[in-house]
This record gives sequence, structure tokens and C-alpha cells, in this order.
Amino acid sequence: MNQFDEIMEKCTELGQSIARTAIYKDFKKTEYDLLHNPEARKLVEELQKLRQAAYRRQLAGSPDSPEEQEKVKQMEAECLKDPQVQQSNNANLRFQELMEKISGKIKEGIKAVDQG
Repeated sequence: MNQFDEIMEKCTELGQSIARTAIYKDFKKTEYDLLHNPEARKLVEELQKLRQAAYRRQLAGSPDSPEEQEKVKQMEAECLKDPQVQQSNNANLRFQELMEKISGKIKEGIKAVDQG
């Protein structure tokens, strides 16, 4: 097995290990529950539409007005009032933190070799 194949095998093993964590399982469950809750899903979809419109304006060189920024903030707050959205958001944040820690450890390993 060459070095690249070995790395890819370790990546697959890492992915499997991540999928077995309680953090990942909670993330997937809350995501599933959110998708099957029409009211919560609608709130999140509306927020995504607002964010996408803001992103398109930004790309076009037209930053959001204070009113548009406030509208997004209000929608974010409205979304987080929904218990299902709140649970999903919290699980997503925990999963992202885990992935950032994993990425940090990979960078540590690379740095140790570079300094070696």
C-alpha cells in the first residue's frame, strides 16, 4: 500500500470513528427531527432565503442596509425560539466544534513533522 492509500484508509477509519460518537449521533438525530417538523423546517428555510439574498447582494457589491441586517437578526431570533431549531442548532455547533478540534489535531501532526 502506498502512502496516499494509507492516508485515505486512515481518513475512512477516522470518519467511522466520528460517526460512532454521541455528538455525531445527536447531530444526525436533531437534523432528522428538524426536517420532519414542518413548522421548524419552514422557519429555517426562510432564514436561509434571507441569508442567501444577503450573500448575493454582497457578491454584487451592495452590502445590506441596516434594515436588511435587522431583518436577518429578527429571523435568527425567531428561529431560535423554536425548541426543535434550538436543539438542532446546538447539536450542529457541538459537531462543528468536534470537527474543528479534529482539524486542529491534524494540523498539530503536520506541524510536528515540519519542525521535526
